[in-house]
Amino acid sequence: MTVLKQLKAFAKTDRTALVNQEQQLSYRELDELSDTFARWLLDTLGKDRSPLVICGDKEIGFLPCIFGALKSGRAYVPLDSVLPDERAAQIVADVAPKVMVDFTGRKLACGARILNPAALENIFAAPKPISSGDWIKDGDPAYILFTSGSTGRPKGVPITAGNLDAFCRGLLPFYPEEGGVVLHQVSYSFDVSGCAVYAGICRGMTLFTVDHQLAADLGACFAALEKSGLTLWVSTPSFAELCVQSGRLEEGLLPQLRQFLFCGEVLTHSLCDTLSERFPKARILNTYGPTEATVLVTAAEITGKMRHSSRPLPIGKAIEGVTLRLEQNGREITKEEETGELLILGPTVGPGYFGRPDLTEKAFFTDPKTGLRGYRTGDLCYRQNGLYYYCGRADNQLKLNGYRIELEDIEANLQKLPNIRRAAVVPVRNGEGIAEYLAAFLLLREPDGLTPLKRAIALKKQAAALLPPYMIPRRLMAVESFPLNVSGKIDKKALAARLEETP
Repeated sequence: MTVLKQLKAFAKTDRTALVNQEQQLSYRELDELSDTFARWLLDTLGKDRSPLVICGDKEIGFLPCIFGALKSGRAYVPLDSVLPDERAAQIVADVAPKVMVDFTGRKLACGARILNPAALENIFAAPKPISSGDWIKDGDPAYILFTSGSTGRPKGVPITAGNLDAFCRGLLPFYPEEGGVVLHQVSYSFDVSGCAVYAGICRGMTLFTVDHQLAADLGACFAALEKSGLTLWVSTPSFAELCVQSGRLEEGLLPQLRQFLFCGEVLTHSLCDTLSERFPKARILNTYGPTEATVLVTAAEITGKMRHSSRPLPIGKAIEGVTLRLEQNGREITKEEETGELLILGPTVGPGYFGRPDLTEKAFFTDPKTGLRGYRTGDLCYRQNGLYYYCGRADNQLKLNGYRIELEDIEANLQKLPNIRRAAVVPVRNGEGIAEYLAAFLLLREPDGLTPLKRAIALKKQAAALLPPYMIPRRLMAVESFPLNVSGKIDKKALAARLEETP
């Protein structure tokens, strides 16, 4: 596995692999600790290669456990510390681990041997080597991430070592030269963290940690970032939107920053404009990819021409090794600007869903023409001048008063209004689950001094120039910030809950 080979190579240097507030790990220490943990797993479990569950946030021991699992030939399953107990328990029950590392102390009942931080320290205290022959193989699952399921129960997405190698081959050409410091803010349980963990380690970078506590206190977060020497910013657009509300996030704070990399959500013109003004020397990279196809499969550097265009920002071209295809009703689309479902083919496409052959059969396939593994994303896109543009989810449409509506279409148009930085639209449903009307939550560029009623009236008049009446939300509410979920995306469930609290 490429990342393990690179870890071994950089362990011979004096480079720092991880910074977590006052704690640090060198590449040598990370390599030795992960070797030791891998040896303990092999000695304890023998030939059993059941996944390792790791529950926590960004603790200094988390990364050695990840690489220790990989070096022992097994997958790991990260559970974020803020994951609700019931949901975490469902995942643990599905995985049925023999060993679980728990940094949180919440003691999920699972029948596994639980290693708390003290037990883990005892293991780390007795260094033991391990052979590369025990490392995970290309076709073996490297991790299993659990995403939202339509039934309300999370579904597991295994990604193999070979998938991760292909991901790194495709992404690394977009990274700066070897070395530097990468922002490590995205949760381990969200695949975008792989841009730091896998691509970052492959490049010999230092992972600069921002955990949940630090992210919640932007003053302390900026104070830490000021000392970080950050060269590469990796996050969702929503986390960056949260940060740019403060004027402190600018070139003077991060003078060495040379690139932003965004993934996981739609990137807006507004955010790009702000970042370009504050960081004129930094590139902005927009990427796209589902968990099922290993983090990301497209990339585009956002240029000034793109920022000033009325089109949405492109998600880019396929990374090396990935083939993209658009289909509509089973017919391949070859015309430019014709919208269809995006299909991903190639070595980054994972094996399917964990323990769910029924779901796997619906979404994954082997292409009869090329023999490549494929995945049907359910995302609508079109192609123009070789670049792909995201148009929303095929299943994110709803019927309102007889009209079929795409929520992301409304959000994109609301964000064109003069004083709107970001918009999130949610349907308001009745007791039978039927959508009755739409509500929009809006992040303003500048305070407007208006009452909520006068603001809503003014915004509806502005929106009428861009949207038909049936697409204009009935309620428009300004917010100081958006709640983010564990993946760093806007938490629309939390926004919907606010509607119940607000008359």
